Amino acid sequence: MIRPVGVDAAPNTAPPRRTSRLSRIIATAAGTALTAALALTGAGSAHAATPVTVHTYAPSGVGGGTTTSPDVASAKYQVQVAGTPVEAVQYTENGHNFDIARFASNSRTPTITVTLPSTPISTVNVYPARYYPSGSVTVSSDKHTLTFRMSATAALNEAIVMVNGDSTNAAGQPYLAVINDPLEDPAQRPDTTSAPDGSGVNLQTGVLNFQEFANSYLAAHPNSAAQTAPAATTSSMAGRTVDGTAIPAGQQTSAGSLVSATSVNVRYPNERVMAADDDTYALQAALRTIEDHPTQLNTLYFPNGTYLWSGLLVNGLDGSRLKGGKLKIYTDEGALLRNRIQAYMEAFEPEIAIVNSNNIEIDGRGVFDGNGVANYNASSSGDLHDAYRSQHQGGVMVMHSSNVTFNDTYERNAKQWNWETHSANDVIYTNIKALTPYRQPWIDGTDFAGGQDITANGVFTLGNDDAFASGHYDPSNEFTPLASGVWNNFHLGTAGADIQGYVNAVGAYDAVARELGFDANHWDTEDSKNISVSNTLNWTVAAGNAIRLGWQTNGYRLTDYTFDNFNSVSAAVGGLYVMNSPNTYPRIQNIVLRNSSIDNSRFTGAAVSLNGGDGTTQTVTADQQANWGFAPNPDGSGATYSYTRTPIATVTLDNVWFSTPNTTNTITGVTNATLNNLHVAGRLVEYTSQFPLTTSGVSTLTTTYTDANGQTRNVEPGAPTNGDTWVGAWTGDQTSNNSSDLTLITRNTGDGLMGEQYTTGTGDGKLSYLQFPLGSLTTAPTRATLHLTYVGHRYASVPSTDTDQLLVQPVSDTTCTGGGTSCPTTTMTWQNRPSFTATTTSVARSATFSLGPVIIPEGGGTHQSNAIDGRDITVDITPFVQNALADKQSTLLLAVSDTTTNHELRFVSSEGATGPGKLTNATADMAPAITVTP
Repeated sequence: MIRPVGVDAAPNTAPPRRTSRLSRIIATAAGTALTAALALTGAGSAHAATPVTVHTYAPSGVGGGTTTSPDVASAKYQVQVAGTPVEAVQYTENGHNFDIARFASNSRTPTITVTLPSTPISTVNVYPARYYPSGSVTVSSDKHTLTFRMSATAALNEAIVMVNGDSTNAAGQPYLAVINDPLEDPAQRPDTTSAPDGSGVNLQTGVLNFQEFANSYLAAHPNSAAQTAPAATTSSMAGRTVDGTAIPAGQQTSAGSLVSATSVNVRYPNERVMAADDDTYALQAALRTIEDHPTQLNTLYFPNGTYLWSGLLVNGLDGSRLKGGKLKIYTDEGALLRNRIQAYMEAFEPEIAIVNSNNIEIDGRGVFDGNGVANYNASSSGDLHDAYRSQHQGGVMVMHSSNVTFNDTYERNAKQWNWETHSANDVIYTNIKALTPYRQPWIDGTDFAGGQDITANGVFTLGNDDAFASGHYDPSNEFTPLASGVWNNFHLGTAGADIQGYVNAVGAYDAVARELGFDANHWDTEDSKNISVSNTLNWTVAAGNAIRLGWQTNGYRLTDYTFDNFNSVSAAVGGLYVMNSPNTYPRIQNIVLRNSSIDNSRFTGAAVSLNGGDGTTQTVTADQQANWGFAPNPDGSGATYSYTRTPIATVTLDNVWFSTPNTTNTITGVTNATLNNLHVAGRLVEYTSQFPLTTSGVSTLTTTYTDANGQTRNVEPGAPTNGDTWVGAWTGDQTSNNSSDLTLITRNTGDGLMGEQYTTGTGDGKLSYLQFPLGSLTTAPTRATLHLTYVGHRYASVPSTDTDQLLVQPVSDTTCTGGGTSCPTTTMTWQNRPSFTATTTSVARSATFSLGPVIIPEGGGTHQSNAIDGRDITVDITPFVQNALADKQSTLLLAVSDTTTNHELRFVSSEGATGPGKLTNATADMAPAITVTP
């Protein structure tokens, strides 16, 4: 149910609003004094700061005979960390969106200094913006150096720096990513003592040095002798009819050939000739050697240097059989493990693939490079990227495996998704990176498509699509023999059917299925549950959502997803997007998103779109189970069955920040939805207009926030001001716009009921104007109330017992005193302000209130640290809101004055209530607002 207006979310004995505000001001003043006293008394006993240790990484790929790194130093940025120079590297494979400076240190809050010798700095934005507000970055007087300190509260190892641009500017210029790894745990590093015989196999330490092993192996088993092309085989589709075309019985794939390594668009069964130093076969030999010595060997070690191969494939390895109960793979920080141009278009060659294996641990800070741009560059050295004949492969893939751990792993230039899982169980990711900031196809950050008990803590991704996704989606199912896209592209069912081309493509598909031990329709074969993602920073260049759940779940369940300190920057589609397409049969339960920030500055969709089940019946056919990988009938028969699409049980958003307002948020089909302490554009959501929300099929919706007293309160129907200012009649004020002032001021000149008729002379009148959005109101309220927080009055000579009233009238900013048709709050002055005439019947009045003892001196900034009276002055403006809605106005602009000519009154403005420069003693709920009763 929706809680009624005025009922607290939890029972409490909080005093009425007016009293609680006044009490809060007193408490704030006392707390400030106490903090200052503690700071002074504790200064002498403070411990000396721990010196910052900065470890700069070895250049990628240098070692083992390689003397030059392929990485190119940034031409734009010079970076220092706590005074230590750190090289920034260009990432320019497909566009140039980022340079990256990476290092390790013993500080989570080092000072970062960035110099741009050739670029004057106009603006700087550091992300996540939640943790780097305005004022957290300083710029040198010559406009070429910026300095900031990494945020402790962010609990992140990374920050994104955007100079002369922001997150709405997706292409980059380039931007700068700063990566501050913790210093490496020495326990992760193996004993690297070389084997006495130079073989690389040290049975005493348990370590196989792959660099030494591969040199020996390739000398004894050259690739030129070992590589053979696939032989012709009878097609798995032989004797079948596909889309009306009969595949002859006994139909074979073509016999393969080895072709030049520079050939383009090589298709199975042909293969490119392997380079002499290609380590693909050597890797499998190394893994076999470890397995053959289970009581002596357990570590595969990659020293600094460059490695070329088809990727790190670990398939069918049981690490529990090895010494210590797991296989450890360690990469030195200067190791560059780079994928070759793959053997043929349809080959399966991710950067890392852990398949049918268990008890694997990957450590070290070498860089796995998928060579993804070159692999999908058909115009030169790569292959076409056609889904109907190109097997999907991500950067790092865990498939049908369990008990797998990644510590500090770097991955870049992925072919498709950066990090992904399929039927993976008990996988732990700690401090992982994905550096693919290009317009590559399907470059999700983390895509845990399917799995159970997956934990990712410390994730930094640069990609091209969803920051996080889950839902059993497998692009390779477009490559299955019966997929319509496959047979359509080979013209099956027509007189020009390309049967040989079709069976060759099926042969490629079958080759991968044989290698993996399962076909593309069975990558995900179980429900997904218990997936936790925390302390992440994700950036997206093109499409995608911050979090997408539920696409193509094929009848499986998705249960218990938790996101904590999840920070998404620059996604273009949506925020938390839970899909419930009628054709994909998702069943989703229990989602938590907390302590997170989503930059929605580029969204074309909603910040939140939750679509749960609606109680309708869904059917999974026998054909879908047999041929399309849908969840099997629970009774094991394979027969057609049905189930009910149930609502999502619980959804919780707690302390989540959105960068800009959004008007299209929806929650559908949820049993219990809780939204607590949301922030939009840096402001706590206290009123429904700040986070407009459409609901359907929601059993219980709780929307709350924590006020400055620590009390949990309901979000009220209504709106805070989205623009306010005051204008002055005094000669020195008449041309000033005060929309950034921390207070609103009223002073009636006596010329007109509200002083609005004053033109010239020695008068010192002041009027305030406030604008409110009405878009979240779908029906006219039965009551609407304006709230202004009283600060105090100007003159000590006026008794505190004097009384006054506020006068309020709706006005238009298209009929102005200067004769023009535009005078919005952002540019309004006394000379160009809404023109109106106030009458006793056109205005609304507050109750009479006393001026009180708080004196506020004249001047714009001198009142910032003053006390605040704190009373909530209210005015019933019901007819104004009702009339505006009847006229289909999207906003309501109000003029405010007082009734007495010898008073000058101040009230908290929106700028005074929130932001880094706000009134010292103000709180967010003191901003001008309208509350409504439906």
